[in-house]
Amino acid sequence: MSNASVSRIPALELNNIHKTFGDVEVLKGISLKAYDGDVISILGSSGSGKSTFLRCINLLENPTEGEIIFKGEQLALTANKSPDLQASSMAQLTRMRQQIGFVFQSFNLWPHMTILDNVVEGPANVLKRPKQEAREYAEFLLNKVGIADKKHMYPSQLSGGQQQRVAIARTLAMDPQVILFDEPTSALDPELVGEVLGVMRSLAEEGRTMLIVTHEMNFAKEVSSEVVFLHQGLIEEQGTSKKVFEAPESERFKAFLSSTF
Repeated sequence: MSNASVSRIPALELNNIHKTFGDVEVLKGISLKAYDGDVISILGSSGSGKSTFLRCINLLENPTEGEIIFKGEQLALTANKSPDLQASSMAQLTRMRQQIGFVFQSFNLWPHMTILDNVVEGPANVLKRPKQEAREYAEFLLNKVGIADKKHMYPSQLSGGQQQRVAIARTLAMDPQVILFDEPTSALDPELVGEVLGVMRSLAEEGRTMLIVTHEMNFAKEVSSEVVFLHQGLIEEQGTSKKVFEAPESERFKAFLSSTF
């Protein structure tokens, strides 16, 4: 159930997000609100705009139009020479990015650092926490994701599933208010998917606020408070997990479900 009744101010509010690449309009006006504790799964076929939408939230992709509001504070955006918007204040953008974690498909770990140092880096050098405190918290988080015994190893020595769990721990180390997951299991061998989904499921049970682009339908059905289905850059179906999966209204979404289950 959404926590909208508990918190009047959304943790994250996205209004009329558009994104154009050249002559192609990938996002055609998407609006979405996430309240504290919401787990929103974003579904759609390849090319529907899912990852682009997620990347626009913290300006990994610059939206062409729209508003981004985090905890009631609107991100100041101005037009640049291209059709896109850019942050008016890098200080404001940096501050927001520190509170909006992003877990990538491809892990993005630093290959020259040990697993422990990968997790310590952000809190110690960005948040300026004492090194020992950052180290203790990193060890706690690595234990939390079930990989504490690998802390002195390097990313290349770990499986894909293990690397993704380290990437989640690294994101958690920054104490984000919202976590964005961009198809976190898509680069994994099938037998490794479950270990990452297990960590994400535990985060949902803790009440973490998460937006998840995923193709794991059973996971989305079980964990999500809300499901959004994108088609050709627009929201085609939206609602609670129960409603969307058990009584979908969109014929396109029905077809999508029949092809994925």
